[in-house]
Amino acid sequence: MGPRRRHAWVVGLLLLGCSPAGRDVVPESRDLRVTPDAAAPPSKDGYAYVARRPHGAVGLVGAHFMTDPEAQRVADRVADELETCARRLQQRGDLVEGAVTLVAITGSRGTAEVTDIRFAPGGPVAANALECIVAPLRAGPLLVRAGRPLQATNAEVPAVAIEATWGPIRDGISDAGVDGSGPL
Repeated sequence: MGPRRRHAWVVGLLLLGCSPAGRDVVPESRDLRVTPDAAAPPSKDGYAYVARRPHGAVGLVGAHFMTDPEAQRVADRVADELETCARRLQQRGDLVEGAVTLVAITGSRGTAEVTDIRFAPGGPVAANALECIVAPLRAGPLLVRAGRPLQATNAEVPAVAIEATWGPIRDGISDAGVDGSGPL
């Protein structure tokens, strides 16, 4: 068989394998798959959990080596610290509208180590984020189990990824996106 004839034969076989209807030849599956402990469907805002406070919101992007309730407690703790700090900064006139994205991992001593941090532009935004989010995170354990700080091991390093946004409250209206109109 010559090269042309062999080429035509291969092309013919390939064409026979293609479905003329333009759809898969594998029949639709009617199997129901149940995943144990499957989380609720993701919310519309794309976060696993959102902790909203008057001056800001903290969105939990994801967590590793911790349960959903544990990750939510971390997000709530960050949101509470952010709110306390934002109130203090607003009274001083130092609170600006801002946002931060970061990853907090558990260090070998159980304290949080902050990595992959990105601030919205501006020096005051970075100052607010460092004072209200990063410093409180690093000051204590990231995760507490059975009353003790959880430490990272060679097999597991508990971590969370969060996004936070905040801003001053003017005339009773928050600029931090907590009314549903902002990024969180």
